[in-house]
Amino acid sequence: MGVSVAGRQKKFGHREPSTKKVAIKRVPPYVDVVAGGVSGLAVRLITAPLDLVKIRLQLSPTATSTLSTARTVIKNEGIFAFFKGNLAATYLWVTYAAVQFGVYRGLQGWLEDCDTESYFPYRSLPPSTIAFIAGASAGLTATLATYPFDYIRTAFASNKQGAGQSIFGFMKGTYMRRGVGGFYAGVLPACYSIVPLMGLNFMAYDVLMGYIGGEGMGKSSALLAGTVGALSGGVSKLSVYPMDTVKKRLQKHAFTSASVSFVRMSPLKCGMSIVRDEGAKALYRGLAPTVVKSMVGTGLTFAFYNATRNVLVEAGGEAGLGWGEEEEGR
Repeated sequence: MGVSVAGRQKKFGHREPSTKKVAIKRVPPYVDVVAGGVSGLAVRLITAPLDLVKIRLQLSPTATSTLSTARTVIKNEGIFAFFKGNLAATYLWVTYAAVQFGVYRGLQGWLEDCDTESYFPYRSLPPSTIAFIAGASAGLTATLATYPFDYIRTAFASNKQGAGQSIFGFMKGTYMRRGVGGFYAGVLPACYSIVPLMGLNFMAYDVLMGYIGGEGMGKSSALLAGTVGALSGGVSKLSVYPMDTVKKRLQKHAFTSASVSFVRMSPLKCGMSIVRDEGAKALYRGLAPTVVKSMVGTGLTFAFYNATRNVLVEAGGEAGLGWGEEEEGR
């Protein structure tokens, strides 16, 4: 289905190459950072229960159902247990989304400028490839910047650590035992999985939006952005889920083992030991709530991001800043 240049321009920041010279009044980077942070906060509060159930299933040495795990949590720990580690997770989601969207929009704009100005070798890259490169780079940057929060969140949500401790107390204990490196247990599989995950996520979003969006994607695009984001989030998560399980296992053994030997185990060796001891299906334990959470989370992330960004850009326009406006002729 064909999509006009105007329709493509209204989508998530992507513009088809055109023979016209177009001058863009760039939206300041902090707008994307703020919009990303708002989306991360909103999504975290909505998806916290699914996130905790997913982590419990991934760390469990025996197979159990999603519903059974949720019932056990409620019976033994109470309804508020679904929000264990929520402070660390909120920091994680807010800062991750802020860094991710800030880096994504900045790198995407740079690559598109290279295309516009006919710089070699970027002039031949299609928008979907630009989306993959920018998305993968943004995901990697955000992961490295926020990984300690992910480690702390996993420790508290696992119910193996954090009992009776504050987050800062746990951080102090981790640092005293393992140093700064202790907060990055499992970071390699996280990086291995996040590059294709976020690259595919943004690329799928770009391709689907190009076919579904068309004309008329203005301020009312949040619902469509959320729908397309949910589909792209589910597809991308399915493709890299085993690496996420390996990452969680490495994190678990880092904060439950007295020695540092398991922290230094390679992701490949960890994955092979899971398959050997528990079977290949163990790599996909917790898949159902994870995919649901990924679809809901990614969809809401794109929806809240687009909605917040539209509000900020409109406010900038009303203030006479002209953000996001396009002028012909240069």
